[in-house]
Amino acid sequence: MNGNGNGVFAELTRFLKTARHLWGRCPSCGSFFRVSDAAISSTSQEPKDWLRNFERRNAELMEKEENLDTRETDLSDRDAEVRQREREVLFRENRLERDAKTRVREILRSKTEIQALIRQASKEAVLRSRQTLLGRMLERIAPCFRQFHYDPRDMRSICDPMDFVLFDGLTVERQVKQITFIEVKCGRSRLTGVQRSVREAVDKGRVHAEVWEIGDRDIPITKHLDGRARRALPPAE
Repeated sequence: MNGNGNGVFAELTRFLKTARHLWGRCPSCGSFFRVSDAAISSTSQEPKDWLRNFERRNAELMEKEENLDTRETDLSDRDAEVRQREREVLFRENRLERDAKTRVREILRSKTEIQALIRQASKEAVLRSRQTLLGRMLERIAPCFRQFHYDPRDMRSICDPMDFVLFDGLTVERQVKQITFIEVKCGRSRLTGVQRSVREAVDKGRVHAEVWEIGDRDIPITKHLDGRARRALPPAE
């Protein structure tokens, strides 16, 4: 087709696309449609089928909607399952509480069982008390046992944080050869954290002796409280 023919066809195409008053009839289904809504083109290439694109997109949207419906159904089923489990747990808790209350009422109605429980608790309390007292007594008399290798007279009880301080050689030789912190344990008792820290300080040599002097050597202790003695004392820092 020459240039004039193409121009005429292009003008005709533009006219048909804007002719809203013209109608056509589909030869396949027989339905009417506006000519301006038809895919009319003046080129040799096949026009884009907007209806197929629309249908394809519509189908994709419908598929996504179905997937969303399926997921929503799954979530609804899971939610129902969770609620069912919560109801079962609540039912079990209520049943356990009822059983416990029933058992308490039965025990309260049975004086014999209550008395047996009281006697058992009393025996256990007395036994624990006896064990504690016996352990403390053994800790105090431990220096008198034969397996104790030091002179008990060199022992000084401080009780806390350790039981004794040993001044080895104090009584007989009147000269201390060594100083030892001693903690006596009975049964399953173990060193406390403070007692372990004392042992660690001794093991690492963090032990020393100090001498503190208060007042003036030239003033008798009985004179420290009068005015002259107070003036002679060093000022407080």
